[in-house]
Amino acid sequence: MLAVDDIPCALMVTDTQGHVLRINAELLRIVGGCENDWRGRSMEQMLPPAGRLFTQNYIFPMLHQEQRVKELYLHLVGAGGTPVPVMLNATRRPAADGAEATIVWAVFVALERSRFEAELIQARADAEGLAARLAASSEQVERLNRELSERARKVELRNLELSELSLTDPLTGLKNRRALELAVHAWLPAAGQPCVGALLLVDVDHFKRVNDSCGHAEGDRALVALAQRLRASARTTDLVVRLGGEEFVLWLPGADANVARQVAGRLHQGVRELRTPLGALSVSVGLAAWHGPAAEDVLSRMLRSADKAVYEAKAGGRDRTVCAEPLPALAQA
Repeated sequence: MLAVDDIPCALMVTDTQGHVLRINAELLRIVGGCENDWRGRSMEQMLPPAGRLFTQNYIFPMLHQEQRVKELYLHLVGAGGTPVPVMLNATRRPAADGAEATIVWAVFVALERSRFEAELIQARADAEGLAARLAASSEQVERLNRELSERARKVELRNLELSELSLTDPLTGLKNRRALELAVHAWLPAAGQPCVGALLLVDVDHFKRVNDSCGHAEGDRALVALAQRLRASARTTDLVVRLGGEEFVLWLPGADANVARQVAGRLHQGVRELRTPLGALSVSVGLAAWHGPAAEDVLSRMLRSADKAVYEAKAGGRDRTVCAEPLPALAQA
């Protein structure tokens, strides 16, 4: 069993249904009680109603699908009943050596984000109090209302900016993997039956040579230019994502394999026009299509299938698209 009290952060271990198996002293300082009080209880008892819904409808499904979640913002019910804002990471540990699968939760108190909310609430309270005392002075009331609106606008813009930054790749301006996961998660319930979608996994050929021979600045310039070509190749309904390094994904909701091949053709043609000091760029593309019932792990299955197809494309000479074998759901449809 983990020595959870030796870990310098709030931490607990639950079964896959969320029942507490271990909880360390750091987390007990937040939620109160002792370990024996919590053992066997559902972790949802640490959460307010909104947090319970979020846990049931998002966190546990994502743990089942991706085995981990990162940087989720929610509140715990503190020992005195006061909400405590936290950032949460969780990892699902598979069953091993006869032991059941477990989930490890790491919790970090996040007061900075709450400061923006508290600032807005305090500004409203200040404005209401001053308005009551200065009711005879409409000019002063109007001024205070203008100040309040401006502060609220700045807080709202800051929150929107933080949310957008968390879903965006800073180099290329494309969306990131988290944005892809959210897009596919939102697509599943609205896709109808059968669900139809396709994914293009794009890997730049010989990109290491560009970085090694020309420097990372030239490599970054090539990636930014490539991102523009990927956007130009995609349909307006598609999502273009930088997965990491020189790997990109085009998510094509509602597209079958034939439509995806057409997009891939435009993609190859556009990329071949790009130049580096070492010559023209090219990409190897793995195509995975889904045509079947909705499945929680559809993204991970499509990525695995497309990744194998990328290796086939590289083994076959690069600068080409290889269509993956039909996924199990497609074969059964």
